[in-house]
Amino acid sequence: MAAITRIAGIPEDLEVLDAYCATGSLRRAADLPHLHHSSVARRLEPIAKTLGIEPTESTGPMRAGLALTAWRLLND
Repeated sequence: MAAITRIAGIPEDLEVLDAYCATGSLRRAADLPHLHHSSVARRLEPIAKTLGIEPTESTGPMRAGLALTAWRLLND
């Protein structure tokens, strides 16, 4: 949970991760925070390292989404 808490400390990164988890696509995720898809990809790299999750692998968005959900439940 500490890793997701570090990410949550940077609202822009949390927004990008949330958008990617919701869409599963760099291009569609870029539309939500109004970024270019390469910006989303660049922001996902350190997030993935922090979480120990590869978001572009098939289970990545689901695992990251579960981490986000658990963090939100514990911090509400």
